[in-house]
Amino acid sequence: MKTKKLKEQIAKELKEKFEKAPLVVLTDFQGMTVAESNALRRKLREVGAEYKVVKNTLMRYAYPGTPVEQIKDSFVGPTGIVFAYDDIVAAAKALKEFMDEKDSKLKFKAAVVEGKVADYNMVKQLAELPGREELLGQLAFTLKYPVNAVAWSLENLFTKLVTVLENIKAEKEGAA
Repeated sequence: MKTKKLKEQIAKELKEKFEKAPLVVLTDFQGMTVAESNALRRKLREVGAEYKVVKNTLMRYAYPGTPVEQIKDSFVGPTGIVFAYDDIVAAAKALKEFMDEKDSKLKFKAAVVEGKVADYNMVKQLAELPGREELLGQLAFTLKYPVNAVAWSLENLFTKLVTVLENIKAEKEGAA
């Protein structure tokens, strides 16, 4: 049995996570085995997210004053929480992949994305976006392209200039 002090500490840590995480997803994990739960935790950890299972009574002390308070009615029955901090797209993809597996017993309850309530379709749309690394690659290409275009144009210009000078030299040598 947990002491009152320990429960207060857990509620405080949860509140900090609710405030800090831009993506919080509530799930129903009823029927999942320990192995499945560990696989989910591993998959989320790989993308910088985490999965917690905490009693609903403790969560009721943690959500007041946080964006998660908007979905407080979903804290019913077995509830697992996904917290994503850095790359919310990668976390949404990992969660969606796990939920889409053939025998997955994990069910979506509710979510808060960047302080706004989101349904499962919104989380699926988030999962379909390009990941952080892919977006950074696209940005780098976009920033690099104009520089490459100028360099190619200058190179092309110098090649044409050399060709013109060689033709003039050839004409002068032929006239001499």
